[in-house]
Amino acid sequence: MTVLLPQPIPSTSGWQLVDWLDDSYSSAPAGSGGTATITLPSLDTVTRWQLTHAVAFCSTTANPAMRMYLSSTVPNQLRDGTDAGAFNVADWPMGLMVPPSQSLIAVWSGCNAGDVATLNLQANIYRLTTS
Repeated sequence: MTVLLPQPIPSTSGWQLVDWLDDSYSSAPAGSGGTATITLPSLDTVTRWQLTHAVAFCSTTANPAMRMYLSSTVPNQLRDGTDAGAFNVADWPMGLMVPPSQSLIAVWSGCNAGDVATLNLQANIYRLTTS
C-alpha cells in the first residue's frame, strides 16, 4: 500500500500595485557653483516605483539644465533630463522604473546661487509579494 503525502504548493512571487505616489521634493539652495541637487532615499528591497509624470522647475532667472540619475551621477546611470530645467514636464506612458534598493537623483546645473529646485513626481508603487 502506498500513502501519498501532501506536496507543498510552490511559492510564487510577483509585483503588486500597492499605492500611488504624488509628492514634491525640494533642493537646498544652489551654491556658488550653480548646482542644486535632490537625492531621494533608496527604496527598500521589495519596493519599486513606476514613475508616470514629473514636473521639474527651479526658482531662477537663469536657464538651468536638469539631469535625472539612478543612484549615482555617472553617465551610465542617466535616466532622463531636460535643457529647460527652469520648468519642464515629463510623462512616461509605460513608466520610468526605479528598481528596488535604488534611488533617484535630480541635478540642476547652471543655476544662480540661492536658487531652489523642485521635483514633483507621480508614480505607481509596487511591492514584491510571495504567496
